[in-house]
Amino acid sequence: MEKKKLRLGDEGAAILTIQSTQSDPQKAIAELVENCIDAKAKTINIFRHKHSGNIEIVVEDDGEGVKPGQDGTPDMDRIPTEICKSFKKQLDEHLRDGIQGEFAIGLLGFAAVGENLEMISRTSDCPKAKFLRLKANSLNYDSGNSSEKMDSSGTKVRIWPVHDNIQQRLTAEKLNKYLGEELRERIRQSQVRIFIDDKVGRKVELEVKPQEYKGEKISQISKVGTPTGNIHIRLFVTQQGDKGKVSIYRHGTKVIDDITEIHELNHEPWSTGHLEGMIDSRFINVPPATRKGIVPDEHFAELIEAISSLENQLKDIIEKALEKREQEMSRDLIKSLRDAFQDIMQDLPNEYNWFNTKGININRPGSQTKDKEPKPQPKIRIASGPLEYLTITPKVSQIEPNERKRYLVRAWTPDDELIPIGVTFKWIMKPSNLGSIETNNDECFLTAGANEGEIKLGAVATLENITKQEVVDVLILSKSNKKTPAGFPIPQPIHRPSEKWRSRWDESINTLQYNTGHEDYIRADQKGKKHILRYMGFLYAKQLVFHNFKTSGEDSVMERMIEVISRFEDRI
Repeated sequence: MEKKKLRLGDEGAAILTIQSTQSDPQKAIAELVENCIDAKAKTINIFRHKHSGNIEIVVEDDGEGVKPGQDGTPDMDRIPTEICKSFKKQLDEHLRDGIQGEFAIGLLGFAAVGENLEMISRTSDCPKAKFLRLKANSLNYDSGNSSEKMDSSGTKVRIWPVHDNIQQRLTAEKLNKYLGEELRERIRQSQVRIFIDDKVGRKVELEVKPQEYKGEKISQISKVGTPTGNIHIRLFVTQQGDKGKVSIYRHGTKVIDDITEIHELNHEPWSTGHLEGMIDSRFINVPPATRKGIVPDEHFAELIEAISSLENQLKDIIEKALEKREQEMSRDLIKSLRDAFQDIMQDLPNEYNWFNTKGININRPGSQTKDKEPKPQPKIRIASGPLEYLTITPKVSQIEPNERKRYLVRAWTPDDELIPIGVTFKWIMKPSNLGSIETNNDECFLTAGANEGEIKLGAVATLENITKQEVVDVLILSKSNKKTPAGFPIPQPIHRPSEKWRSRWDESINTLQYNTGHEDYIRADQKGKKHILRYMGFLYAKQLVFHNFKTSGEDSVMERMIEVISRFEDRI
């Protein structure tokens, strides 16, 4: 049976349809730049300026110029008359390497930028320049000898007028960012220099540099083999707080922005955000019209298989990198917190007393623990009795000689309920020669004497024939000797994403527990070291206030929080 072939019913309509698929103006400029790189340009200049009231985009290079015809001059007629015909196949294999343009489709993308295109080119062997003019949505073109003189080989493409609705996408800053990412590897490999000169509005001159990755390079993996050849890989573990993505490139040009756009690879480690970088395969095929995505053929299957083979190794690398980073951050974080609160304690009023702890070793931050739950703190509920125990605030304190300090005693029931009335209190101080006290039932003002020493300050409470006693320590030190205790309570991570608490104090081991599953902690952690330091500092400030003033009432506690936090903010 005779084989039948598909044919175009209307070649002109097909060309205009292809042109309509080129809808991204930034991609259209990138295609022109790639043509320059294909022509072995060393320098590419992009100009954006006004001419005769219209905004124009000009891209010019010092490359080899358009491929010459039989007369040695640039064969400008070949470009508009051989659309979709692969000129790569006409080249020797060693000349094809590194050339991205192939079907002359990318040039049609000028219509996404402006109404008209003019291309002028000359070769190194012939001083005569030729021109080509195209108009958007038209099948007609002009070509011939150009009156413009060119001193050396190269090509100049001018597009005008630029569409009003895309002006903001073609500023120097926007093009610089786009080209630096889109053509990252082509710029790096070819070492071409690209300059942008924008004279619309304020004058801006920029040099396009391939965007650098900021993360920690994964040196263990640089390539992976396939039956067709090697796939080149540059991957990095993202910096703390950054969310990364891995892009797919074909011979230096990005064809897929995020690898997770590929259904077969939309999983860990690619979807975690911990990786950034590029995977470059010269063998994959790209849809010629859009120049985005990958044709799902055998080379695509090879790519998927090769990339999938790296996943377990990458997961292990990421885990170790994050663990190392977490340990380093933990050491830096604790040192910063300790130094800040050491300074803060010197600045705070003498009502504040440091935690009664020498510091302990616990699990590294981020690990889960099965330690017993801390003893719940007393809830302030009111009852008339019976009397079970007393609390004196502050529990441990340091004051200077001749300083006056206020102490408060509270009576509690067995169910941790506050007994606000009906209790009789008596205050006792030993030794009596180190100071004096003034009392008013549940309130005591202690005035230290002139000498240093240690005082035991006690309160005895009586309610309905039940008597209870509590004693606290008061250390009298001169200002030159006063200092915060050396022990800093090392924070203990507890992962409780379903629970709402941010931090709590575990009295059994005298340290602060913090919830690594709370959304506020996660948000701070994602933003980086400074934010997590600030967050943890606020948690310590909260516990310091509760340690000293938890029975002082809500308004007082809030005022004390501001007092500590304002000092902490000054020290980070």
